[in-house]
Amino acid sequence: MARYRWEIKTADVMYAGTDATPYLSLSGDKATLKETELNDPDSNNDWEKGQINHGTIETTDLGWLKTGTLKHDGSGGGPDWTVEYVKITNDDDGREWLAGVNAELTGNNPCRLVFKNTSRGQFDEMQRQKELEDERLQREQELEDAKLARERKVEDAKVGAQDWKADAKARMDQLKVEMEKAKLEAEEQKMRDQLAQLRGQAAPTSPASTTPAASGMRTYEVFGVYGGRPAPLTQAVNFDRASGRVLGVNTGFRVMVTDQPSEGFGLAGTPGRWASFVSGSPTAFGLDADRGILAWDGSRGQALPAAYLSQLFGDWRGAVY
Repeated sequence: MARYRWEIKTADVMYAGTDATPYLSLSGDKATLKETELNDPDSNNDWEKGQINHGTIETTDLGWLKTGTLKHDGSGGGPDWTVEYVKITNDDDGREWLAGVNAELTGNNPCRLVFKNTSRGQFDEMQRQKELEDERLQREQELEDAKLARERKVEDAKVGAQDWKADAKARMDQLKVEMEKAKLEAEEQKMRDQLAQLRGQAAPTSPASTTPAASGMRTYEVFGVYGGRPAPLTQAVNFDRASGRVLGVNTGFRVMVTDQPSEGFGLAGTPGRWASFVSGSPTAFGLDADRGILAWDGSRGQALPAAYLSQLFGDWRGAVY
């Protein structure tokens, strides 16, 4: 908002004053003031011959005044009005404009005003101060923006470091999983190799196998078959340890006998692997002295007693030999 002080002088000639109500409009390079009723608050009888009347108007900033209009509403006993000049002052910065009239306003016809700037007041100094203040505020804003940019950069770096740590931890966790998987795969392969060796290797040489007593030894292996693959006898046969009774062959399994080291779990052969798992003679198990009978229990070879074989086969010699 801006505050404008108007000053109007009625001409000092006969019958110059008016009893009508005057109206003023102003137009600047920024805005326009529509027709506004004028009234001098300090005078009880306005607009008399030779009188100077004053008043103020508050409106938006009009900028530099250019033109305007002055008129009256034609009311009263003597409405015609002779005006010498109209002067407008911006009370905020002291700028002044003057429009010479020197004419009689008759009827309801507006008089066009053309303003000339007669004083710049404090406008230039105020503008300079405003520019300085704007520059100061701009510098402060630039400093604040730079500070915020630095803080954002630091924060982004922190977030980036946290993201990198999280990604690195995720990669390390994945590597741990892969390492554990590789270890298990290596262990599994090792066990497969051991199993293949047990199934396919010839009986290892041992002091027991090189003794004269073992030179004529033959080992038989009894094993299960499931789905065409060898299975430990303990899986194929249902055996009640509490009673010592063979209850039968489990569903889906078959029981096979071999004297070949390439079959079953590689326990059979001449001499076979009896001496690898049993320290005594086959006779200790009711078997013939030169013929041992073994079965694989999933971890090692076990001697099969004659009593067990009788329950499993009946005539076990006929079935095995």
